[in-house]
Amino acid sequence: ENEKVEIVETTEFKWKVVIPEGFDAISNETWDKIEEIGVDAIEKVHGENIEGRPITNFVYKQGPFQTFESNIHPFNLSQSEDYFQSCLEVNDMVYSTFDETISHTKIDSLFSKVKIDGLDFYRFEINIELPDGQELNTVSYNRLFGQTDLTINILYMDDNVGKELIQNINNSKFY
Repeated sequence: ENEKVEIVETTEFKWKVVIPEGFDAISNETWDKIEEIGVDAIEKVHGENIEGRPITNFVYKQGPFQTFESNIHPFNLSQSEDYFQSCLEVNDMVYSTFDETISHTKIDSLFSKVKIDGLDFYRFEINIELPDGQELNTVSYNRLFGQTDLTINILYMDDNVGKELIQNINNSKFY
């Protein structure tokens, strides 16, 4: 089997995850353009500039609505509020941006704590019921390793793809 494996390595951790078949790597330049659209929407809705962009580990896409992305971001506990509160604030900004920018939708969210390879992660899920009856889902996982915030994001419309992405994240390994 020719499965793709991504290994992310920082001074604080090493992470190994399997990328599902049918997902293609996206260049940082292409991802930066996509990310800029999202950042612009958040800044417009909230009326403030977002400082300090994360460093992309990898981005894979399958069609327009299936995305698997991971990034890291420095997080200085001495300069910031606590990490949990920071995660809640980011989740709230993302939720309210979806709510403001996609009209005629029903949005639901769930915040929880999960274990991946024995480590605690915060998990934030948003389900968006679109006017045509389709569902767009996004799931984010966050964990602080020392002063590095690891974020894993998935976006999907196909439930089978979503289940596979979540299973691959849940089965990933940290060293």
